[in-house]
Amino acid sequence: LYRMYEYLVIGYNIGLRSEIVYFFNHASWAVAAIPDPADPDPARYAILAALPHYLVRTVNRLVQDGLPRGRPAIIGPKEEAELRSRPIVVEEEPPWAAKVPALAKTLVIPGPDGNAPGADCKSARLLEMNIVAEEPHVLFV
Repeated sequence: LYRMYEYLVIGYNIGLRSEIVYFFNHASWAVAAIPDPADPDPARYAILAALPHYLVRTVNRLVQDGLPRGRPAIIGPKEEAELRSRPIVVEEEPPWAAKVPALAKTLVIPGPDGNAPGADCKSARLLEMNIVAEEPHVLFV
């Protein structure tokens, strides 16, 4: 989670997406089971609380598009039939994430140009935490 935090703050979307892929490929890692980091820094804690939203959004999109977690890298017709027979398991955010308060003072994370993000590219989830930042590009495939 902290590596994802760092990538989000510096705007390194490729790194953030790589961490999401790594998480996705560990089928036994449920998003809801991510432990509460209880970070003492309010700004960092608010960002950490928003990150499971992006994990859920990305993992669920991949699963609902037919790419289940825990699948082998190479599949044949037999493996495909077995994968299609599995129930779709969607992820949920950990309960602690909803309990983290929004920041009292607005935090602005500048975009690559050093300016605050424009209205058309602000992250709605981060805005809920009183953080103005670009929507991370986490959807792929």
